[in-house]
Amino acid sequence: MGKDVQRYIEKLQAFPEMIATVSARDVMIRAKRGHLRMSGWLTNWGKESRVTIPQTPFNGLTIAGQPVDDSEAALHEVVKHLTVPAARQSEAAFGGSDAQALRALELPLARQIVEAWQLSPRGHAFASLADALDEIRFRLAAIAAMSRFNTGAYDVDYFNPDIHLVPRLGSAGPALLSRFWQFFGPDGASEAQFAQAPDTPAAQAMAPVTGALLPFRGECAGGFQMAVYLGLLNGLGAARFDEMAAKWQRMYIGPWRIGEAETPNPATLFMISAPLDAPPVPGDYLYFKNKDDYLHWAPEGFWTGLNAMYMGMDALGTRHYSGMGASWLSETNLRASLVNAYYHDCAPHVIDDPATEVRFTQRRLLQIPADIEAAMAEPTTPKGGTATPTSSALLAAGFAPQTGGVFAHPGTTLAELCAELGFAPGDLQQVRSAGIDNTPHRVMLGGAMLIVTPVDPGGSARDPGAWVRAHLRLDRE
Repeated sequence: MGKDVQRYIEKLQAFPEMIATVSARDVMIRAKRGHLRMSGWLTNWGKESRVTIPQTPFNGLTIAGQPVDDSEAALHEVVKHLTVPAARQSEAAFGGSDAQALRALELPLARQIVEAWQLSPRGHAFASLADALDEIRFRLAAIAAMSRFNTGAYDVDYFNPDIHLVPRLGSAGPALLSRFWQFFGPDGASEAQFAQAPDTPAAQAMAPVTGALLPFRGECAGGFQMAVYLGLLNGLGAARFDEMAAKWQRMYIGPWRIGEAETPNPATLFMISAPLDAPPVPGDYLYFKNKDDYLHWAPEGFWTGLNAMYMGMDALGTRHYSGMGASWLSETNLRASLVNAYYHDCAPHVIDDPATEVRFTQRRLLQIPADIEAAMAEPTTPKGGTATPTSSALLAAGFAPQTGGVFAHPGTTLAELCAELGFAPGDLQQVRSAGIDNTPHRVMLGGAMLIVTPVDPGGSARDPGAWVRAHLRLDRE
């Protein structure tokens, strides 16, 4: 038995609670590669994330109904068309029989995508090789966009009312917006929520240049949505992008869902729910949530969590993530960034156990659906409450006093909460840097901000019948 195989088996034996069985063929496949990336997969996903790797057989990758495994035959017949850039497919090694020479032509990140599909417990099935290649191009272009957000290649940053850095999209001048975009809803100009202007071509609106999409001053939810749109535009081309956009009719940047009908942002049509306990595929969406009480102490803060993209592994097998304000960070360093933000925004409060309190909570696969259906959405017109609730009114409504002037309600229907505190479901607006699921919303009640979060992770934030939790801080009465 080779040393690589022996080390791999030893690694498996170190995680008996995570891996139920691994076939000899699975071990030998990785031994043939000569680098055994699974060891990095086990080390970083098992130890660092503190999740259980599912005891589920790999369902892998299928194209046109045929399984695509890790064999040299599959490499020569199928995989090379996914992993070798078109510009290098004219080289002799592409048509040759030398697997090592062929792998030297591959784009490393495309190789990681294919390997992640092959190792997936949920399975990834494509109707054709062209469909699989489209998804790789989509993912690579989305990853490239996120990288450019953080390197300055694309002029992207957070807005910050504390230093008079206001939301803007596509204009460096006093107008704040290019002709392709409008502020969306009554809070759009203050909360970085944008909608595509009517009768404007989608591909032109998303062009990453000044006068169209850039500069952007917003927050990380809008940043991820932009990466999805740019992934489609740059990965599939302007004609295909405009064809898709004709079906969803209008793009939005900022809100995950729009209006009282909770119409999904079109970007979410390409973000498919996936289990958190399976290893991600490069390009996937992951929400890294700060400590649960962040919004108790910083209801207008930007670091309740980070809408992050999985960017792939480094040479040592460590996973890296990026989002607005966080570039190519391991999970450990990403956690440190959010912990630092918590101490800055929520002092003097502390995080007792960062490894469990600051963590991944949501995952979505980037995926091109077979059919695209989206409805036009209209903003609500939030009014909010006119008076700040008193502590006695909050107690009467079922809130309980916490430390620091916070009152929290453990659970009630949104309709009951509205009736008790005098606001409407349509008054609720998404908090800054919210995740795509279980999204916290806010409403101003006089001089205090009420935060409302659905109990059901997939629940609507504006459904009167939804069961919600709520909290509000009274600085003084």
